[in-house]
Amino acid sequence: MTGSWRLFLLCSLLLASVMTLSGSCVTVPCSFILRDGFDTWLKPECGIYWYKIIYQPISSTTIRGNLTAYNCTTTFNNVHEDNGPYYLRIQCDGSPLNYNFYENPVTIRIKGLPDAPRLTPPKEPVVEGTPVELGCSAPSYCDTHPPTVTWTPALGLSTQLQQDDTVTSTLTFNASHLHHGNNVSCTAAYYIPSGDKTVTSTRYQLSISYAPRNTSAVGSPCLPAREGGCLNLTCSSHANPAVSEVTWYRIHGEHILKIGSGSSLSIQLWNANNVFFCEVRNDIGTEKSNVYKIDIQ
Repeated sequence: MTGSWRLFLLCSLLLASVMTLSGSCVTVPCSFILRDGFDTWLKPECGIYWYKIIYQPISSTTIRGNLTAYNCTTTFNNVHEDNGPYYLRIQCDGSPLNYNFYENPVTIRIKGLPDAPRLTPPKEPVVEGTPVELGCSAPSYCDTHPPTVTWTPALGLSTQLQQDDTVTSTLTFNASHLHHGNNVSCTAAYYIPSGDKTVTSTRYQLSISYAPRNTSAVGSPCLPAREGGCLNLTCSSHANPAVSEVTWYRIHGEHILKIGSGSSLSIQLWNANNVFFCEVRNDIGTEKSNVYKIDIQ
């Protein structure tokens, strides 16, 4: 349960329910206000108690709040089963400020498995060479035993922050074409005082935009390779987004001649100087291939 609720002395209140893992703890955020005239009786020696049965206080609780600041926040420890309702009592001996909040019982629910962590992808399309930031948030059911969030693989620097009932880890790294298509997982490990551990994870597939790489030109001649014969050229490349334009060139002496376009091209062999290469382009950049040379009869 997130947030806090207000306990109004001598006023009607709403039912509250909190949730935790078996064997763990749960913190109940709690505050109250007093009716006019009762504030002067609120002293540091006043007590806060939780009851399941009246006059039998629950011993496995830790009072976290400052009573004189109207804060009754309490941690219930070593919870193993659905239980409740629990009732809050403020008791200031020797004064009229003694009150059971029957109107506002608290019920504790046991969750079998923790919710999977929520992975936040990058806000913008990621281009090779730019920094990437991934976020992973996991619910913290017990603030004294928060989950440990880890990343697989550990691509860069990670930091972890606990705030209220959530633990957030941030992973920062520089994008590479080698990361494209790889899966990154964030895992939340929950440890409870008994030593047990529960693990849950979420996976995300990286998408990295990068200019063409490893561009290659190959040829397959019509046999035999002779003047006047044909040659089938093929250009291949790795790129994201995919290559949108392929241009073919023939090197003739000191001149470079454009001879066609497309990933596949069929041409005629017409002299002994048959040297070719392709150039590919996508939205990120361009790259030229190796040169392909064929000797003809």
